[in-house]
Amino acid sequence: RTQPWDILFFAGHSISKEGDCWGEIQINADESYLSLRNLRYSLRHAVRQGLKLAIFNSCDGLGLARNLADLRIPYTIVMREPVPDIIAQEFLKYFLTAFTSGESLYASVNQARERLYEEWERDYPCASWLPVIFQNPAATELKYPRIMNWKEKAYRAVIVTVSLGCICAVLWRGVDDINFRNR
Repeated sequence: RTQPWDILFFAGHSISKEGDCWGEIQINADESYLSLRNLRYSLRHAVRQGLKLAIFNSCDGLGLARNLADLRIPYTIVMREPVPDIIAQEFLKYFLTAFTSGESLYASVNQARERLYEEWERDYPCASWLPVIFQNPAATELKYPRIMNWKEKAYRAVIVTVSLGCICAVLWRGVDDINFRNR
């Protein structure tokens, strides 16, 4: 409970009710649904612990997003209407590929939507329009944290060393000139 969450992900079935005013997620195979109203306190705690993004890769998610709006989750991604499983899976794959490569959240969703359009639109008309982002107005731009590999770290260390070497050489030259003049 004390460990921070960055991303909350739900894949499964969901429904919106009463004109998209509220939504529920299916929690088991016997078609039992859980309203996100029942998770309010847990989700508020997650936001205080650093939750930045909630992804509901499930059908008919506008009601879910509206349920979550007052919790101040910085970003929420939902599917606006029923979504075929293959489209939900491919969206997630395309999105995560772009997002983990350093693209912003909006650019990543846009790239995923473009790929859905290019590869799936013929078989699933309007598939590219299903994913939608809800943003808290106070949220800052969201990018996946970039983790450098050892080669990048070594390269940066060499650049810093070379830069510091140049600075030291310039400082040494300046000190040498001062000493020469004082003789």
